Amino acid sequence: MVDKPGGGEPGASSGTDRSIGELVSDATDNLSRLVRLEIRLAKLEAKADATRIGKSVGEFLAAGVVLHLVAILLSVTIGLGLMELGLAPWIAFGIVTLFYLLVAAVLVLIAIVNLRRRQGLARTAETTSRLVSILRGDIRPPRNGDGAVAVSGETAPAEK
Repeated sequence: MVDKPGGGEPGASSGTDRSIGELVSDATDNLSRLVRLEIRLAKLEAKADATRIGKSVGEFLAAGVVLHLVAILLSVTIGLGLMELGLAPWIAFGIVTLFYLLVAAVLVLIAIVNLRRRQGLARTAETTSRLVSILRGDIRPPRNGDGAVAVSGETAPAEK
């Protein structure tokens, strides 16, 4: 008899023949374990994406605060420019306003880059599609840590 469910080679019989009920029980146990592992992987990947999205939201908020400062400084700059009609204070406040505008643009670009680096549920999709192929019989389950092998003799893509 096999020590643990799914521990033997597919199609190989153990020392004693097992009943249909035992085989169905083992298959059910293995399938539910696979489903639990897929759910766990999906949760881990979703948590990583949520962290990246949270950071990007924080960066957008920082850019919003800086843009608010830009609006205030622009207003002060225009007011002083109209009051004084002299270039020195107006140019000085204009340079400060442009500096804050540049800082806001950099923060927005960083946030966009971080959002685009989000990976989604790539590993979950890969393992789920492999599991479906195994259940359909298109590929054989992996042995000894190797990748799944296509029934037609082709090998499955290597793991990343």
